[in-house]
Amino acid sequence: MSIVEESRVHAGLISRGEVSPLKDVPFHGASDAPISRRVLAGGDLFPEAEKRVVAHEMRAVSAATRDYCEPHVHDCPEINILLSLDHLVYEITLGDESYVVEAPASIYIPAGLSHSANVIEGSGFFIAIIETADYVAKPPPGATF
Repeated sequence: MSIVEESRVHAGLISRGEVSPLKDVPFHGASDAPISRRVLAGGDLFPEAEKRVVAHEMRAVSAATRDYCEPHVHDCPEINILLSLDHLVYEITLGDESYVVEAPASIYIPAGLSHSANVIEGSGFFIAIIETADYVAKPPPGATF
């Protein structure tokens, strides 16, 4: 934002977000994930929204099986949205079931359900909307990592 825009009354309601490495997120730690991650709300960004919104961008990811995101649970619901102008495919694991999901798609994850999401191929965006401003992930019950 320019200095002129910053002096406007509602300028603080607009943000470009913060680039944040995926490897810094618990259970998402592989450094070789082909993803750029931007936190758009949550933490210090719009905490009054009481949500965490994160956009993950993939560009021309070649087909491969990946496991950078390990199964984990949250104590609040989450919605994942897959968007692409061309082609984007993810492997989504919910509990003990795995699904190959192609964009456009949305995935609802109830609180406490073990889940993971790993890109298979393509270009586009994976948007995570978590119903809390402070993201906390835990291992699933009975996990032996």
